[in-house]
Amino acid sequence: MEINMNIAEIKSAVDAGHSVHWSNEGYRVHRDALGQYLITYLPNGNSTGLTDRSGTTLNGDEALFFVARPDLGVTVHCSACGSEDVLRDCWASWNAELQSWESTDLQDHAFCRACDGEAILIKRPIRDYGAASGFSSTGCDPVRAIAETGQGTGARGEVADTDPGGAAG
Repeated sequence: MEINMNIAEIKSAVDAGHSVHWSNEGYRVHRDALGQYLITYLPNGNSTGLTDRSGTTLNGDEALFFVARPDLGVTVHCSACGSEDVLRDCWASWNAELQSWESTDLQDHAFCRACDGEAILIKRPIRDYGAASGFSSTGCDPVRAIAETGQGTGARGEVADTDPGGAAG
């Protein structure tokens, strides 16, 4: 499912104070003191207009604009294929009071059902790609495999999951 933000939605989201980005969180869309909508690369401060001179064509693929919504949490994916159909090993103990098994210790090993093999897991922030007024459609970044391992960030904000002691659910 492809959800795109058009020029009006992008401007509306910026005006509403939302954190709007293009491609990754390094590119921030904002409005300057002159009322111009700009895309600024945060690490070096370089900017370009949101649109071409006509104001009708975005300077970037509209499918890559998104509103960062950190309150929505993250999704966990296989770094090789991007699938969310992943598992982690854990120990479980019986809780007699609740009459059920409880996870007690998350292990390092991860498995991807889509790849049918061991996996390195990455976390991606959940983004809101919906219309600026309603922010009704949520999803994660388009699937993009990264070659990194260990704790680090990938091209689209992925973070490798290297926390063996995290809470299991």
